[in-house]
Amino acid sequence: MKLDNYNIKDLLNLNMERFENEPFIYEKINDNFIPHTHKQFINDVHNFAGYLQHLGLQNKKIVIYAENSYNYMVADLAVMGYVGICATISKEWGLFDLSNAMELLKIDAIIYSDSKKDIISKIKEKYPNIFYIPIEDILKLEKYNLDENTINPDSCCKIIFSSGTTGLPKPVMLSQKNMFANWDNLYKRAPMNHTDICYLFLPLNHTYAGICNFLYSLIAGMSIYLCSSTSKMFDEIQEVRPTVFCAVPLIYERLYSVCIQNKLDPKLALGGNIKYLFCGGAYFDPKIREFFKTNGLNLYEAYGLTETSSLITVEYSNKDDFHSVGTIFENIDLKIENPDEKGIGEIIVKGDNISNGYFENEELTNKAYDKDGYFHTGDLGYVENNKLFVIGRKKRIILLSNGENIFPDDIEKLFNDYKIINKVKVYEKNKNIFASIFVNEKTDISNIIEEVNSKLPKYAKIDDYEAIQDNIESRMK
Repeated sequence: MKLDNYNIKDLLNLNMERFENEPFIYEKINDNFIPHTHKQFINDVHNFAGYLQHLGLQNKKIVIYAENSYNYMVADLAVMGYVGICATISKEWGLFDLSNAMELLKIDAIIYSDSKKDIISKIKEKYPNIFYIPIEDILKLEKYNLDENTINPDSCCKIIFSSGTTGLPKPVMLSQKNMFANWDNLYKRAPMNHTDICYLFLPLNHTYAGICNFLYSLIAGMSIYLCSSTSKMFDEIQEVRPTVFCAVPLIYERLYSVCIQNKLDPKLALGGNIKYLFCGGAYFDPKIREFFKTNGLNLYEAYGLTETSSLITVEYSNKDDFHSVGTIFENIDLKIENPDEKGIGEIIVKGDNISNGYFENEELTNKAYDKDGYFHTGDLGYVENNKLFVIGRKKRIILLSNGENIFPDDIEKLFNDYKIINKVKVYEKNKNIFASIFVNEKTDISNIIEEVNSKLPKYAKIDDYEAIQDNIESRMK
């Protein structure tokens, strides 16, 4: 389906005609997946939007602070499509990050889950005059009339915080036009329709799940099964037997290990009904990509950032491509800036999918978005036969007050030989060299830090660190 109007309101009205009584979102209740039809979903969106308007929140900024759920999806579309600006934040954020976001955005309401009530009680002391709405109460509301004002498709309706290593992540402003701009080119590569089934476990506060997994399902009309717990994910996949599955490399790495160790067919491990597998969010080992492709699975590698409404490239179906991050979308103007003799330079992009910048941060916006409208990704790569190859980030430098230069990439490579460590980020924090170390099991890594520091000059030694249990949320950062 080609999308002519970048408008949530019109899309929901169209779906009421096309799919009224067909199941849309399945949520597990008492160990059973219970469906909500398109009609139920649209009516719930309209009613909640009417409630927010009743509270006087039209054109206001509203945070969603909760785990994935049917109610989350209702709230997200209600705010974006009819009310104002929806700021989706990580369920992993604590009091400090939430307070910073509220101060920055000047939030007017928070929709929160019961699991966050302790943090919310502390926030209420500092911000007593905003609205606090339990997400569990959305379906318990009385009926409210909706003023079906259409949010301008070019205006900001969504704020998503891009990942950062220091301080508060950058608040990216997205419009409906931005978010829907890439659908047609994704559909060229992977035609999806109302007969398809996707299994959604990635956090909805990210563009990968929030746009590609959720919003685009509205256009296709496909059914969505919500993961009840990541610990039950592979069992539920066997139950659901999805045709569409979106994941990060971490999940495919785990699945690869299980298949190799137990001599399993990856097609059967994924339910036996897969049409399209999508992977993005981080570097993906070519060896593992080749394993899935040569075992008959239609695996699509994708590349994008929050500032590009997720997608820039997705490969066409091609079993022999194990290294590119896909073909450049036809609606995107992508250039390699200042390429070297090998054609490698910074990837810059322009198009309808590119955000309008960072909320109330003109300085940061001007650094990332140039006068010609190109967003500078900070990633290095090259183009060959209209395929994009990403080779890493631009060289990161920490300039110490004593004039010494520290190269984080060089320090991070020193951790490569430690099997217990999956990923390392080195950066400056409070004028010290700090390392976030993602481990595959809880353990004391102080000896590893000592060994790494022994290989570094005094001015480059790691001053402090944190060990983080590796999980889906951490890999999305």
